[in-house]
Amino acid sequence: MLFTPAAPIRTVQYVPGHNRWHPDIPPVAEVIAGGSIRMSCQGDDVLCGPVGVVGAEPGDLVMVEILGIGRLNGCFSPAAHPGILGCAPSHAMLHGTVGDPDGALLGRIAPSSADHARVAASASPLRPSCRALAPRAQILLPVYVPGARISVGDLHFPDEGGCRTDDGWIDLRVHLTKRGMERFQVTEPVLMPITTSSLDATVAGLTVGVA
Repeated sequence: MLFTPAAPIRTVQYVPGHNRWHPDIPPVAEVIAGGSIRMSCQGDDVLCGPVGVVGAEPGDLVMVEILGIGRLNGCFSPAAHPGILGCAPSHAMLHGTVGDPDGALLGRIAPSSADHARVAASASPLRPSCRALAPRAQILLPVYVPGARISVGDLHFPDEGGCRTDDGWIDLRVHLTKRGMERFQVTEPVLMPITTSSLDATVAGLTVGVA
């Protein structure tokens, strides 16, 4: 899996993806509120990320704008969409989850480590659902863990009247609203109308740091 910051930064880093949700999967990079970032995704149910949002804390909201989606050959695809986009759950949200360690990919947590066995035992499986997230869409995501830890993947592209998953890239811009869950009474992801703006998000530029 590739992870590349949005232009004009041209650094490319190879990082492992993940196919489970869990708060202990470490972030592969960070972005400042108001910054944009490009994430290059595999064509199956493996997520790119997580990406930490600097300053995000439980109870905040992040608004993710889909700036563009395309194939790895660089071509923009206006009809493409991700199957999955979200923030990491809290430990409390995983209470009672019986994880399936078979085939679990957990990012930078090594498969042979004790941490891998522990996290896989309680991690939640992926559930593709974000079919409406075409370019220009905006979605509000509640923050449950420090840094929010945004992941995205399962990119779909039009193909002979239908669609299929494939390798590709997605450009995101991330805004942060402090105490947004309380202030706006948002407790679950909300798809926003395309014409709306970013609430009172702080625009502070771009930073990327791959650990």
